[in-house]
Amino acid sequence: MADERPLIAGAMQLRRRGRQIAALLKSASRAGDLLQLHAAMIKSSLFPHHAFPSAKLLASPHAPLPYALSLFAAIPTPTLFHHTALLRALSSSAGGSLAAALPVLASARARLPALDEFAFQPLLALCAKRGPDGDAAAASLGRQVHALVVRYGFSGVVSLGNALCHFYCCCGGGGGEGMADARRVFDEMPERDAVSWNTVIGGYVRAGEVTKAVDMFSEMMCCSVGVSVTALVTMIRCGWQAEPMHGFCIKVGFCRDAKVASAMVGMYVREKSVECGRKVFNEATKRDLVLYNCMVDGYAKAGQVEEAMGLVDRMRLGGVRPSSGTLVGVLSACGASGAMAAGRRLHEIALEAGLELDTALGTALMDMYFKCGYPSEAVAVFDAMQERDVKAWTVMIMGFGVNGQAGEVISLFCSMEEDGVVPNEVTFLAVLNACSHGGLVSEGRKFMESMVLQYGIFPNTEHYGCIIDLLGRAGRLDEAYELIASLSSQGDATAWRALLAACRVHGNANLGRMVQARLDNMDDYHPSDAILLSNTYALESRWDEIAHVRDSEDQKIVKDKKEAGCSSIEFISFQCNLFRSMEGTIHTSTGRDYHASKTEKSTGMED
Repeated sequence: MADERPLIAGAMQLRRRGRQIAALLKSASRAGDLLQLHAAMIKSSLFPHHAFPSAKLLASPHAPLPYALSLFAAIPTPTLFHHTALLRALSSSAGGSLAAALPVLASARARLPALDEFAFQPLLALCAKRGPDGDAAAASLGRQVHALVVRYGFSGVVSLGNALCHFYCCCGGGGGEGMADARRVFDEMPERDAVSWNTVIGGYVRAGEVTKAVDMFSEMMCCSVGVSVTALVTMIRCGWQAEPMHGFCIKVGFCRDAKVASAMVGMYVREKSVECGRKVFNEATKRDLVLYNCMVDGYAKAGQVEEAMGLVDRMRLGGVRPSSGTLVGVLSACGASGAMAAGRRLHEIALEAGLELDTALGTALMDMYFKCGYPSEAVAVFDAMQERDVKAWTVMIMGFGVNGQAGEVISLFCSMEEDGVVPNEVTFLAVLNACSHGGLVSEGRKFMESMVLQYGIFPNTEHYGCIIDLLGRAGRLDEAYELIASLSSQGDATAWRALLAACRVHGNANLGRMVQARLDNMDDYHPSDAILLSNTYALESRWDEIAHVRDSEDQKIVKDKKEAGCSSIEFISFQCNLFRSMEGTIHTSTGRDYHASKTEKSTGMED
C-alpha cells in the first residue's frame, strides 16, 4: 500500500497539471503561447498521451491548421475527443477543406466503436461553408453525413437537426431543392428551438422566397416561440413592408436593441426615408458602431453631408471610435457634391483615430480629392497606402484622366503592370476614356488590343463607346460609323450620340442625318438629339432643314425637356448648396431652397 502512494500522488499531480494547462490553453491569445504550452505538455509527459489537454491544444482557435494536423498525426491512439477537436478546427479555419476532413472521419469510424453527435456538427458546418461556392463534393458529403446521423440514431438531437437545416439551406441543391430538404428536416424534428426557426427563415430570405419566410415567421409566432433578435433582423433585412415590421418591433419591445435598430435604419435608408431612420436611431438605448455606420451611410446616400458630419462628431464625443466603413460613404458623398472641407476633415478624423489606410479608405479619399480638384492630395494618399490593389490604381488612372492628364494615365498604367497588378475592365475603360479626351488615337487602339489579346477581357459597349468618341474627336467620322455598324448589337444609343456630337463639331451634316435615322429606329429618344442635328445643319446654313427638324421634334421636346444643369458651392460648416440654371426650385442638402431663374440671372448680369 505504501508503495502505491507515490504512484497515486504522481497521477493526481499529473491530472492537476493537465487541468492547469487546459485552462491556460483556453486563455491563450496567440500562436506563441500555444508553442510554449505545447513544450510544457511534452516536458510534463501530457502530450501526446493525456487526452484532455492535447485535444484542447488541437481545438485552439489560434492554432494554425498545418500545426493542428501535425499535432493530430503525432498522437498514437487518438480518441473521439481528438477527432472531434480536429474536425472543429477544420470547419472553423478558412483553409479547412473536405480533402483534409475526410481522412479524419475515416480514421474515427475505423478506430472508434461509435461516434457521438458532436463529431457530425463540424462536418456539416464545413459542408455548408463550401456548398454555396458550387462545391458538389460538399453537397454529396453533407447528404452522406445526414445518412450517418440517421444510422447512429441522432435524428432527434436538436443541435444536429439545426446543423442539417443550415447545411441544406446553404447547399442542398438548386431550384429550391435545398430549401425543400431543409423544411423537410425541420418538420421531422421532434423538438425545435429558436435556432431551428431562425435557420430556415434565414434560408428562405437568402433564397429570395420572402413570402415563405413571412409565412414561417407568422407560424413561429403562432407556436409561441419566443421572438429573438436574430429572427427580427432577418425579417427586417428581407425588405418586407417597412412600417408593419417597425410596428411589430415596437410591440414586442425590441425596437431599442442596437442590432434591430441597425437593421431598421438600413431598411428605411433603402426606402429613401432617412428621417424615419433617424427616429429609430434616436430611440435606441445603446448605439454601437454598426448603428452609427448605418445612419451615417444613410445620410451619405441621401447627399446630406452636413448631417453625416454632425453624426460622426457625435459618435466620437460618445466614445465610439469610427471605422473606415464610417468614413467611406461620407467621402463618396463629399466627392459627388464637391464638399472639399468636409472631405479633408474626414481625412483628419481618420488620422486622429489611427485608422489604417486600407484599400477601401484610401480609395475613397483619392476619389474625393480628385473629384474636388486636388490631384496632389490624392497622390499623397496613394503614396501612403501600404497595399494598392486594382481599385486603387484604377481610381488614380480615372482621376488623372478626368483632369485631362492622358500622358500621366499611360505612365500610371505601365507602373501598375510593373507592380504586378492585373487591370480589369473598369481600368481599361478609364484608360480608353483618358485617351479619348486626350486625342491619343494610336494609344487608344493599342490599349483596346492589349485588353483582348494580353488580358483576355472582351470589350463591352462602354469600351467601344470610348473608341468611337476617340475617333469622332479626331475627325475620323467614317471609321467611327463603320465601327458602330459592325458591332453585333449595332451599337447603343450612347455610341450613336457620341458620333452625332462629333458630326456637329466637324460640320458633317450628311453623316449626322444618317446617325439621327439610326437613333430614330432605336426608339430611344433624347431631347439632345434634335439639338445636335439642328446645330450641325446651322454650321452649313441649312435653315430650312433646321426648321423641319424643329417642327418634327417639337412635340417630343415639349414632352421631354432637357434636364437642367446645376452646380454646387461649398459654404462654411460643410454646407453644399445646389443652383439650377433654369426656372424652378431645388431642395439642397442643407434644407434651404434656392431659386435661380433665368430672369434672376439676367437681372444679375445687367447689374
